[in-house]
Amino acid sequence: MATTPSSDAPASPLLSEVLARFATTDNPRLRTVMLSLITHLHAFVHETAITWPEWEAAMGFLAKAAAVTGPGRNEFIALSDSIGLSMAVLAASQPKPPGATEPTLIGPFFLDDAPTVAIGADIANGASGQKLYVSGRVLNTAGTPITDAIVNVWQSDDRGLYDVQDNFDPANMWGRGRIRCDDQGRYAFWSVMPTAYPAPMDAALGDLIRATTNRYWRPAHLHFAIQTQMAAPLVTHIFARGSQYIDEDVAFGVRPSLIADFVPHRPGLAPDGTAMAEDFATLSYDFILT
Repeated sequence: MATTPSSDAPASPLLSEVLARFATTDNPRLRTVMLSLITHLHAFVHETAITWPEWEAAMGFLAKAAAVTGPGRNEFIALSDSIGLSMAVLAASQPKPPGATEPTLIGPFFLDDAPTVAIGADIANGASGQKLYVSGRVLNTAGTPITDAIVNVWQSDDRGLYDVQDNFDPANMWGRGRIRCDDQGRYAFWSVMPTAYPAPMDAALGDLIRATTNRYWRPAHLHFAIQTQMAAPLVTHIFARGSQYIDEDVAFGVRPSLIADFVPHRPGLAPDGTAMAEDFATLSYDFILT
């Protein structure tokens, strides 16, 4: 029968010694976090009776995650996402009032130096997929435009790959960009339709998922990170309604309020007046910041 981990077990002499030493930490917040973390980890070892070979395997697992972590890929974030820890941290640290856009995880492929483009520009930069026009506004909870907002967006192509997974060239990024909103809080850009894709399974995350849930897909989505001095920043996704795997996201990031219609269109005029000779899609979404 499964047991629920608890830190209520009596402190061992070893744990008492460790806690006493870390209790001298000057930074009060760091002291609180470390004492709690150490207590829970020691309780975990006690309750599960972890063996030395299992501990060595865990250290090797972390080393495998570290080996593939670098610019454009953070395996530790992916692991945190896969056990719902990232979403738990967001729920605890970024509560939102009704009507505000919910945050979700940042994912492992964010880059903070994406190119800045004009409103209405095409951030696809050669990425393959059906054309997609995205537009909307960034507002506060009173409906007032946030005029200094910068909308940072990134996504996969129709193969399910991000630029950092595909012979990445920092001088020629694709599927990502930064758009500065106008004085009405408006943003817009062209890109391509996102698609569902599997999480990278070539390192530690793959080992974990294969040994446990075997659910490793993410539904189709766009990533957004909104920066502003007028409100709290926001990191979130917008998911395509009806996407495959919408109910079993490996990262537990889907929230009903973040599912939107990516509306299909036949050839014709796009919302910005562009004459489209092929099928395309549109997404209209307003972000509400606190």
